[in-house]
Amino acid sequence: MKIYTYPRSRSLRVLWALEEMGAEYEQIRVDLFSQNPTVISPHPCGKVPFLIDEKVSVSETLAICIYLCEQHPDTCLYPTEPQEKASVNSWLSLALTDLEAPAWNLLKQMVFIAEDQRSPDLMSYFTREVKNVISRISLNPTHSWIAGNSFTLADIFMSHALQWAKLCGIEIHKEIDDYITRAMSRPAFLRAQEKNNQ
Repeated sequence: MKIYTYPRSRSLRVLWALEEMGAEYEQIRVDLFSQNPTVISPHPCGKVPFLIDEKVSVSETLAICIYLCEQHPDTCLYPTEPQEKASVNSWLSLALTDLEAPAWNLLKQMVFIAEDQRSPDLMSYFTREVKNVISRISLNPTHSWIAGNSFTLADIFMSHALQWAKLCGIEIHKEIDDYITRAMSRPAFLRAQEKNNQ
């Protein structure tokens, strides 16, 4: 199994899932922004992450993670029980649409666009959107993790998207900040982060 990655990208989520599963894989770093790349992602758009598992190729982060979970049903990252799966899917949907979309656009303005070319109006809009989503996140005190008592894909995607918001300078209240810290203190995350940033 090969996973094509790039430092400080969404490929971290796939590596995190793989490390949580204890799966064996080969990581291939892509020359994503090089003018003369020696390693190119097989993704049709040259993106990462991209997974090749024998004759199966999978693009897009969530699709890759779900595929991996289905190949490793003994893990609890993506439950099979309908009610538990529905909870995980709800949080995944929130993470990828309401939260990640504005957080990623805000991060792009702050990191990839020269300061004198940034749009104050867009930055203000995306900041408001991120703050609005975070203000509506309520952690269930009876749950160990965001979707229940097991650590799941929902935690990988939510904590990573929330971390993006923090990197943008969005104020995170203590309950959410503690949740991010707990998730990103897991040994599997620390291994994945080290490998992804090599």
